[in-house]
Amino acid sequence: MLNNELKFKVWNKVKKKMYNSGSLSFSSERHSFMVFADKDIGLYKDDDIEIMQFTGQKDSNNTDVYQRDIIEIESKRYIVIWDNNKGGWTYTDVERRMVSHSFGRSDANDCIVVGNEFETPELLNP
Repeated sequence: MLNNELKFKVWNKVKKKMYNSGSLSFSSERHSFMVFADKDIGLYKDDDIEIMQFTGQKDSNNTDVYQRDIIEIESKRYIVIWDNNKGGWTYTDVERRMVSHSFGRSDANDCIVVGNEFETPELLNP
């Protein structure tokens, strides 16, 4: 069964803080949106934040896997991304040199989330 649950995490570049996001309210008039996250509520400009969408998958530790999470499979690190050409979630090596592979349930079951591009950028080093 396909998991259609829409969940997001939001990285605030100004505060250098990750938020578990609730509702997102977009405004095309002001080019900004409200992020209802944890206990903080704030109005942010597009350039101030990065939104990470839930892939619908959980890793081998039952942790939600989000876009731009860094995962390990067989002691190798990869980053989870959306691939418009493939029309789905994929993963690629942290250097982004290899062709991306589709990221499905079996891949999620074999991986562990070890960080993400924003909170643990040092994991992007080979």
